[in-house]
Amino acid sequence: MAPLAAGLETFDRYEAAWLRRNVVAGLVLAAVLAPVGTAYAEALGVPRIYGLYATMISLVAYAVFGPSRILVVGPGSALAAIVLRTVVLLSGGKPLRAAALASMMAIVWGVVCILAGILRLGFVTELLSKPSRYGYVNGIALTVLISQLPKLFGFSMESKALLPSLWTITNAIMQERSTGRARY
Repeated sequence: MAPLAAGLETFDRYEAAWLRRNVVAGLVLAAVLAPVGTAYAEALGVPRIYGLYATMISLVAYAVFGPSRILVVGPGSALAAIVLRTVVLLSGGKPLRAAALASMMAIVWGVVCILAGILRLGFVTELLSKPSRYGYVNGIALTVLISQLPKLFGFSMESKALLPSLWTITNAIMQERSTGRARY
């Protein structure tokens, strides 16, 4: 069978003994990826359920058509800043329009990635140093994490910039602890 159908090839020779471990792995993966998918959806300004749909559909599609049976995939933050900026600017605060724009961007990026794979352009990523790539991805992950902290601790804030947000969150937590009103 062609290498692009490793998932289908695995289904042909699937053993019943693998089922229990695969179910446990699937539950663990779902426990990790469900909050991540919903957080990215919320960051884009679309309903959280769209993040769950995108996560589930992409995992099933990769399981069937992906080139590796052992690779773990899920929502990623590498393009979150680009998608967020584009969707926020063009949607005008309308959730349905934001969902349509984010969906179309996903389709366009999917086509670009498929074409890059066909043209064997993966070597381009090696032109960027590992520290640069890791720093970029970790910076976006940190930004998403900080944006979710106010919801976790149960307060709201006005700032959208990273450092003022972190300062506001720290002050709010310290104020709650000093007044004894902490809910965590």
